[in-house]
Amino acid sequence: MIKMRAPEGLTGFSHQGHPIAVDEDGAVLVDPRHRLDLEAHGFSPWDAPASAPAAVSVALGPLDADRARLVALFTETVAAMPDDEVARMIADADQRRRLEQEEAERIDPAQVTVEAIELMKRHELFAFLRKRGIRVVPPVDNETLRANARAVLAPAG
Repeated sequence: MIKMRAPEGLTGFSHQGHPIAVDEDGAVLVDPRHRLDLEAHGFSPWDAPASAPAAVSVALGPLDADRARLVALFTETVAAMPDDEVARMIADADQRRRLEQEEAERIDPAQVTVEAIELMKRHELFAFLRKRGIRVVPPVDNETLRANARAVLAPAG
C-alpha cells in the first residue's frame, strides 16, 4: 500500500467499487497499481511538496431520464452476471484504463495545440492540465476540461 494525499475537501470515495476512507489529514492508503488512476483525479503522493496550483471544480447536475434509465439497465445486467465474469470485466477495464493513463503521461504539453485538445481523451486532458500546473478536482465533465485546457493555451493578455 502507498500513502497519497486526497484532494482538499474529499472525505471519502470509491475506486473500482471499493470504498476508501480519507483520514482527517487527507491521507489515503491505496494499492500502488492505482496511483495513476488517482493522480488523474487530483490525488498526489503523500511525500510530494504541498503546492497551491489553481483548482477547477464543477458540480454535475442530476442525470437526465435517459442516462438514469441506462444506469438502471446496466445495474440489472451486472447484478445478474456471474462473479467470475464481473471480475474479468473489471480486470480488463482496469488494464485498458492503466494503458490509457500511461499513454496520457507521455504528452508533451509544449506540443499540444487547440486542435489537439478537441481530440484528447479524458485521461489526456487531466494529464495535460496537471503538467501545466492546473489541479482539476472531480466531478468535472470533459467539456469543462477542454475549456480549461484551451484557456491554458490562450495568450496572456
